[in-house]
Amino acid sequence: MDRLAIRSTPSESPAILLLTLDGELDVLNVGKLSDTVVDALEAGRRHLLVDLTGVTWCDVGSLYTLLGMRHAAIHAGGSLSLTGASDCVHEALDRVRLRKLLPFVERRGRPGDAR
Repeated sequence: MDRLAIRSTPSESPAILLLTLDGELDVLNVGKLSDTVVDALEAGRRHLLVDLTGVTWCDVGSLYTLLGMRHAAIHAGGSLSLTGASDCVHEALDRVRLRKLLPFVERRGRPGDAR
């Protein structure tokens, strides 16, 4: 059974992609997110917005993997920012003090509107 759903929503800008996650983000399925991010970067989508509002479980290792994905996006000349997070993600971010390293941006309207 797939416990993590990832929905990709392109924006009007070819460089921006919104990734919306639903379900459990843990060591067993964070690779699925990694593959999605790598595919997006290879396709020229350099600015990734990640919505974790629908995440029902998040382990600490997945947050560090997400941080690595952010560094990869920056290295590729882009960015990776969070647009929202569930309570369990906020708790995990606070527990390991990654809130400042995984920044949140406000998303207005369509994905192409957030910059």
